[in-house]
Amino acid sequence: MRLMMKLILCAVIKALTILRDVLLTLSSSSRGTALCVTSHMWIAKFDVDEGNRALAEKYWTDIGGDHIADDVSELCTSLVNHLAHDEAAVRTAAAEALAAALKLHNDNIPSTLDLVLELYSQHLKVAPPVLDMFGRVVSKAPPDPFAGRCGVALAFSQMSPLLSYDQVTRLFQFFVTQSLNDRHASVRADMLTAALAIINDHGKDNVSTLLPVFEQCLSDAPATADYDALRHSVVILMGTLAKHLDIDNPKVQPIVGLLIETLSTPSQQVQEAIANCLPPLVPAIKSDAADLVRNLLSLLLDSDNYGERRGAAYGLAGLTKGLGILALKQLDIMNTLTDAMQDKKNPKHREGALFAFEMMCLMLGRLFEPYVVHLLPHLLLCFGDNNQYVREAADETAKAVMSKLSAHGVKLVLPSLLTGLEEDSWRTKTGSVELLGAMAFCAPKQLSACLPSIVPKLTEVLTDSHLKVQKAGAQALKQIGSVIRNPEIQAVVPVLLEALQDPTSKTVVALRKLLDTKFVHFIDAPSLALIMPVVQRAFMDRAADTRKMAAQIVRNMYSLTDEKDLSPYLPTMIPGLKQSLLDPVPEVRTASARALGTMVRGMGEKGFEELVPWLMQTLTTEQSSVDRSGAAQGLSEVVGGLGVEKLQSLMPDIMHTASRTDITPHVRDGYIMMFIYLPVVFTDDFLPYVGPIIPSILKALSDESEFVRDTALRAGQ
Repeated sequence: MRLMMKLILCAVIKALTILRDVLLTLSSSSRGTALCVTSHMWIAKFDVDEGNRALAEKYWTDIGGDHIADDVSELCTSLVNHLAHDEAAVRTAAAEALAAALKLHNDNIPSTLDLVLELYSQHLKVAPPVLDMFGRVVSKAPPDPFAGRCGVALAFSQMSPLLSYDQVTRLFQFFVTQSLNDRHASVRADMLTAALAIINDHGKDNVSTLLPVFEQCLSDAPATADYDALRHSVVILMGTLAKHLDIDNPKVQPIVGLLIETLSTPSQQVQEAIANCLPPLVPAIKSDAADLVRNLLSLLLDSDNYGERRGAAYGLAGLTKGLGILALKQLDIMNTLTDAMQDKKNPKHREGALFAFEMMCLMLGRLFEPYVVHLLPHLLLCFGDNNQYVREAADETAKAVMSKLSAHGVKLVLPSLLTGLEEDSWRTKTGSVELLGAMAFCAPKQLSACLPSIVPKLTEVLTDSHLKVQKAGAQALKQIGSVIRNPEIQAVVPVLLEALQDPTSKTVVALRKLLDTKFVHFIDAPSLALIMPVVQRAFMDRAADTRKMAAQIVRNMYSLTDEKDLSPYLPTMIPGLKQSLLDPVPEVRTASARALGTMVRGMGEKGFEELVPWLMQTLTTEQSSVDRSGAAQGLSEVVGGLGVEKLQSLMPDIMHTASRTDITPHVRDGYIMMFIYLPVVFTDDFLPYVGPIIPSILKALSDESEFVRDTALRAGQ
């Protein structure tokens, strides 16, 4: 599907290129259409999809479009209109395209700013409902055209680095008087993001101008609920601006007080923004930090208001980041939270402590990692808590913990979780399983390293004697399935999960589904984690068709998979392929040999040091001609995967051994079998060896052993 969309886009952009060139050669009446085409192509250069960007950039360069338009002001007008597009991706691209055009022609910034502000005013209006003569509604009012106002906010964010001193002042008057109190929440959020971007770019040079604007706004805003959003946004802007003030400035302390007070707002965006404001301001209020921490801990653990407790957790994490990681010990934060987490009588204490640990992980990142190992045993117990809210908080904390773990952190945490699965207590088992499931939210690099160890353990607990442990295992596998990015695998995740839970009856169904799937996109680590156990189980199945399908799937996948993601599965995959290579059914041997050849071609000889010696040994086995045939076919495909150079190095030894008469018949038989499969693998590259091997085959046709004569006949044919 994605490939089809790229082809369509390629055709569209090419058509636009031709259309534009034609229109520019026509009369002036066609130039408007040419400008429209130009603006569409310019926007495509900033598409949210990287592939589309590259494609548009190529065609833009091909037509020599560096001089973007004869009249840049007309182009900017067209781009401003696209800010109101219904699709968010187009609005985002249009905002970036507008900023890029203004960067090349900054003399157009003042007039464009007027146009963008005018666009906001136009989309602020909503037509009233149509009434009849009796005041009854004939047609309802149209929906709020908030998308255009969101596009305006995106444009301000992108234009931020280009703004002058006067333009910054003008925009903040617009923010505090109109847009930060917009009637639509999405617009308010986007406008706050834009205002923060402008403060980060220009705040240092505009402190003396902007701070009075914010103070005046807080002073004049009516004390009603309608203006709460405005007050909260202005407090966040003040906090962001305050980092540009001197440490000893008397205004910093009141601003911090306002920020702490606003933390009780039941809005994650507000609380998160305040937490990010606090660290740079902490040096100015260091003497009061201990009292602030105590107050926040009290709110966190004892408040009856959910929003206040979440806000206190954000504030505590922000202050800790500003004070430094040592503050966790110096201010007794860690001990207080650990005790609260173990308080069996008060679920609010346990939930509050989990809130704090979640925010610490998110705010402090890897700095908090040393504490995670000590936190795990208590977190495991919270997964089995009697209180639903504590269990939910434990889930969120686990996701936060796992999302910030480094590779070293995963190595520290994983053994204790895997050990927890061996415990007798079902609650401990369940907690370990749920934390293992939360590892799906690790960073991609860590995820590919830990999933090969996790998924087999999770499939084992699916047969646990306790029902809740089984359910936890199934849920953990679903979590791993939820982070799969490959769209083809996403579609078959339910079938794969069924195969893991009921391998006896569902494995074949899953294999057929995978074989019917055309893999186009890259296969990521979570996809492999669910597919590989099903394939490994299939290699142990008695049915030849099942083993054949497993080998075919391995072959199909290896060309679209990263070597580092695949390497952990080799120790368990190779034995299954070896066994299938010696299968009595020729089709199974062929599929397994081709799978091995594909694997070697994709990963090189480094990961298969023991494979070639094993094949050479099996090639001369006395046990069965089937084994020798499988080894010959497998070795031919492996040599094919390693390339013509490998063939050139092996052929002298193979031809010499095949022509010897002083060796046992089964050894000679194995080497002659190579002449059956090597021509099929190498085709034209094998032609130089056809003449030299004919004498060996003719000699073998008169061998005293019947099986050698049969092999020579097949080789000659």
